[in-house]
Amino acid sequence: MQNQNSFIFAFAGIALASLLASLLASPTRATAGDFTVDGEDWPGFWFTCEFANRQRPPDDGCRMFDDEGFQLAEGRLRYIRITESDEIRCRGQKKGQCFAADRPEITITRSDRGKLSLGKNQFKVRYFGCTQIYYFADRADYREIWPDQKRCFWASKRRFYIAPYKGKVTIAD
Repeated sequence: MQNQNSFIFAFAGIALASLLASLLASPTRATAGDFTVDGEDWPGFWFTCEFANRQRPPDDGCRMFDDEGFQLAEGRLRYIRITESDEIRCRGQKKGQCFAADRPEITITRSDRGKLSLGKNQFKVRYFGCTQIYYFADRADYREIWPDQKRCFWASKRRFYIAPYKGKVTIAD
């Protein structure tokens, strides 16, 4: 529970939710250039790379996802979480708190975390009455996200390393 709360407030929405349920059918690894689909920069559902740290990118090419992520869709940021992971190769041997990026299908829950404005290499999240700017850049295996120097009270200096999930997603009620 503490990991979930710190993740939610540290990322204040970014670690919270990504785009409509139209996903790519085959589970393939993301590489620079194939994050954008049909002109949309944030298609599908995005998860944090399990083996990344606060200021260090993942050492596994983001082949393992954390159980938490986000969706950017319809002008809203949504926090998402996988519901049925039994993966045992998670950081700290925490069973079920990660899953393989090439898993063919998952079930998630999601909740709204605020208003979202997308820009060319940045986006803004309005949460608890404060608007935070986040910048992003694509790397070979993931997208890196970091907050603007001027931060809302709920935003940390943490960098996020994320990638889109490309399998089938079912949204639980």
